[in-house]
Amino acid sequence: MKNDREPNEIDGLLNAVLADDDWHALNRSLKNEALAAIGAAKRRRRLRHWLGQAACVAVLLVGAGWWLLPPAPSHGPVATMSIQPASPGAEEQFISEDEMLAMFPAGSCVVAEIDGQKTLVFFDAKKAEEGFAWSNGD
Repeated sequence: MKNDREPNEIDGLLNAVLADDDWHALNRSLKNEALAAIGAAKRRRRLRHWLGQAACVAVLLVGAGWWLLPPAPSHGPVATMSIQPASPGAEEQFISEDEMLAMFPAGSCVVAEIDGQKTLVFFDAKKAEEGFAWSNGD
């Protein structure tokens, strides 16, 4: 069985159109456009590839820096105490032993010298827990 087509006059017309000079120019321009589109796609793909690699290298460098030199732990705000010298004319804020004893209930404590240091000693722990008894000294 023979499946070859026999040439007819439509084939002759098609051959005449394809042999035209305009067809060759169109074919060449379409090939050039296709090659330009393929080249642009390759350049974009290559650029994305390099950018991805550069991002990975940057992340690795930051991670290595973080691992080798960890950041110092941040502490909460630290209150600083400023020591201001007393002015020469200001009187000192100390109280005498008698004034200190007067702040507590009578007979509940005494000032004693222990190892060369004066210390407030309470006789009754319950009265010591009650705290100060402010008096105006009247």
